[in-house]
Amino acid sequence: MQRRRFRYAPAAALAAAALALAGCNGDSDGGGGGPYGGAPDPTTGESATDEPTDDSDGTDGTDGADDTDETDDGSQDEPSGGAAPFPADTSRDTQEAAGDIDLLLVEARTGRHEGYDRVVLEFTGSGTPGWVGEYVEDPVQDGSGLPIEVDGDATIQVTVEGTRYPEKTDDYFSPAVLGVDGEAIEEVDVGGTFEGYTQVVVGVDDGDAPFRVFSLTDPTRVVIDVQHTED
Repeated sequence: MQRRRFRYAPAAALAAAALALAGCNGDSDGGGGGPYGGAPDPTTGESATDEPTDDSDGTDGTDGADDTDETDDGSQDEPSGGAAPFPADTSRDTQEAAGDIDLLLVEARTGRHEGYDRVVLEFTGSGTPGWVGEYVEDPVQDGSGLPIEVDGDATIQVTVEGTRYPEKTDDYFSPAVLGVDGEAIEEVDVGGTFEGYTQVVVGVDDGDAPFRVFSLTDPTRVVIDVQHTED
């Protein structure tokens, strides 16, 4: 899962500003610290990851940074304090919704990590989402009852509670089937919202693969991990 985020700042404009500042101060060393007289690196203005606000290393990610592309190192969407060893099994996973719940799905993404594959559902709005995650046979769409078919030898269904149907002016994630370049997960069907629930069906390669579901904040996310298993 790679994510790149840039803040654009024209080099000519920065250089002109730095020369003007040097001319006003009359300093021979140009203020030090780089080609723009100590101007902040335009690529480090904002984080390229989805880390929780409680950073595990206690840094802000800017000290010692260079101006290379910022790429996700696979640590995004992690619970505070990490998640090793993998705390998962094949049993039903649940959490109750809490707070003034009003959530809208705005993004879904997948990724492969060392030891597991991951699905991330990102929401805007308020409250803490609830969910039921479990292995199911022959999943069907909420409301219509139509069968849901995904690649894989088994399916994990995660139903997220506390979500709403989008309004016409909302920026939201439309139902889609996501391919996964993973080892444990074959395909993901991200369904629509029906009566306050959003349904996600994960096609997995091994019906004995342990999985876990957890939530994160800032922004609100529901994360589904499926562990790699030996063939």
